Amino acid sequence: MMHTEMARLSKFSHRSQMWDVTGMWAFVLHRITGLGLVFYILLHTILMGGSLLSGKEDFDATLSVLMGNPVFEVLDIMLLGAVLYHGFNGIRILLFDLGIGISVNSQRNIFRIFMGAAAILWFWSIALKFSH
Repeated sequence: MMHTEMARLSKFSHRSQMWDVTGMWAFVLHRITGLGLVFYILLHTILMGGSLLSGKEDFDATLSVLMGNPVFEVLDIMLLGAVLYHGFNGIRILLFDLGIGISVNSQRNIFRIFMGAAAILWFWSIALKFSH
């Protein structure tokens, strides 16, 4: 092995060190939010479709339960956070695939900028939600 390759491999000599890398956490969270969004879409489609097929009264009853429950307000906020994270991280991945910012440091900086923008939008949306 060449000296530089050995140095690169020794950087992650312990498996737990690899999990400290920003890219690994970005990958894991992207997969988790993607699966969560798929689960949400399926659940939403089944729940809303089933209540619509049952009639207007059942649909209105379902909506009144969901809209008046504080647990669903928190879940709504978490859903928005997942959508923002998944969307902004997806744009970062697209930029990487296009060859923009392909170095590790560039990717780390782009990730931080995009996650900062997503956090700002998320907190702004939360403030808007509770100001009404």
